[in-house]
Amino acid sequence: MADAVAGFLKLKARWEETFLRSVAKQTVIFVDEPYLTSLGSAFVALSNEQVSSLISETLSGIEGLKGVHCCGGTDWSLLLKLPIDILSFDAYNYADSLLCYEADLKSFISAGKAVAWGIVPNDEDTLKKESLSSLLDRFGEALSPLTRSGISIKKLVAQALITPSCGLASLSDEAVEEVLALLAQLSEKMRSKYSP
Repeated sequence: MADAVAGFLKLKARWEETFLRSVAKQTVIFVDEPYLTSLGSAFVALSNEQVSSLISETLSGIEGLKGVHCCGGTDWSLLLKLPIDILSFDAYNYADSLLCYEADLKSFISAGKAVAWGIVPNDEDTLKKESLSSLLDRFGEALSPLTRSGISIKKLVAQALITPSCGLASLSDEAVEEVLALLAQLSEKMRSKYSP
């Protein structure tokens, strides 16, 4: 069944991209894979090689930019070696888990690929405790270990997207507006501080 599902998702991704190309030349298609957090546990009977092969098969239907989103901790080395242009993850809660794979992340960034840092929380109670200043600090803390390992902060920022930690469907309209406003403000601050 796994091969059939990957083939089906490949066709769905291709259909979505074709539809989106009717309104935009450049597309970005993400595969959202929350189950990757269970890799290596007793609940997943697939090897990393099988998982990599299945996701690669799904991605092979996409001609434009490709990304994978995982909203928990996982074996990031597996994802960073996939044929993707963007890795999207919940940096608000799991930045430390990605930083454990520093060498793979450094190679990924050196190859000109991007990281979508989900630094703005998508939980209303948590969101109420944050501000532009606190999120800037949190983002800086996430980037700091990478700059100490020799990656230029300007390169990191130039190849970064600032995103919500995960989807916004469960939030009220007011909270969604707040998340989007914080994203815009964070992006503007980072660009003004680190643009050449």
